[in-house]
Amino acid sequence: MSARDHGVAAAALATAGLVAGVAARQADARRLARRTSGSSPSVRTDDGVRLHVEIADEVDAPTVVLVHGIGVSAEMFDPQWTALRSRARVVRYDQRGHGSSGWAGGRGATVEELGHDLGQVVDQLGGGGPVVVVGHSMGGMAVLALADQRPELFGTRITGAALLSTRAAPLTGAERSSTPVTARARTGLSTGGAWLAWLTAPLVGSVRPFRSRLGRRALRRQLFAGDPPEWAVRQSSRMWQETPMGVLSAYLRSLATYDERAAIAVLRSVPVLVLAGTEDRTIPTHSAPRMAEHIGDQAQLVLVDGAGHMVNTTHADTVNAALSALLDRVQAPTTA
Repeated sequence: MSARDHGVAAAALATAGLVAGVAARQADARRLARRTSGSSPSVRTDDGVRLHVEIADEVDAPTVVLVHGIGVSAEMFDPQWTALRSRARVVRYDQRGHGSSGWAGGRGATVEELGHDLGQVVDQLGGGGPVVVVGHSMGGMAVLALADQRPELFGTRITGAALLSTRAAPLTGAERSSTPVTARARTGLSTGGAWLAWLTAPLVGSVRPFRSRLGRRALRRQLFAGDPPEWAVRQSSRMWQETPMGVLSAYLRSLATYDERAAIAVLRSVPVLVLAGTEDRTIPTHSAPRMAEHIGDQAQLVLVDGAGHMVNTTHADTVNAALSALLDRVQAPTTA
């Protein structure tokens, strides 16, 4: 067989492998969607997904809506759920594909769809008073996506926002590229890697990477810094282990092209808390000061010394105090 024939055979084999991989991935996605229907109490989105919700309504208003990030569930907000319910009506929910919420497949695994979901939670469970939205990591991106989609909510229905361990600029750092070509290359590499992760998700998921010692160690290093409380590490590890690899990989495709810088202008109409840990390995810490600077006078910047990505669990007292101060700012005009 000639070199050319070998090349043709190799290309045919690679194509067949790719087709088989895509078919297996789609079959896995259908199985995941069938067995992940969501549980009550829930909010039903307009595409039929049931988002599992919890409501603490000892106080009438304002309503605080807590929005978690990728790989975890609303349970990550336990410290805030306990601390805030004495002065606000608190709503927390599991993002689609996470925790006890439903999953409609990879097409809905976008930051834009998460912003749409948040809007429906505010519409259906926002109560009769003002609403403050609190987003951590990908949850903060959902807040920004909602601001981009429905700017009329901010300053009217939504009177405050908190962005914890998140950013508005592309996660690839493409905005800092020296040339447009470099920016496109960064985005292209990130997108290619995300699609590869999606394609290989059934194989990777079968070995349960976050249950291994190496996987748990990598997760701890990525999410935490210093000497975090063991309960916080165990809780986050368990939630990541319970989130299907098909869900995680599906969101990576949207995160590879994420850019919500245009939404920053909308947040200038309400008090905003921008908070991050100084040792965050997931979202660069410099993202927080830059975002606060672009928001302007309405932003309060809080940098938590020595904290990692899961700052709301490891430094709960600091985060709760900052959120309480945000509520003071939101309620100040009414009090006056």
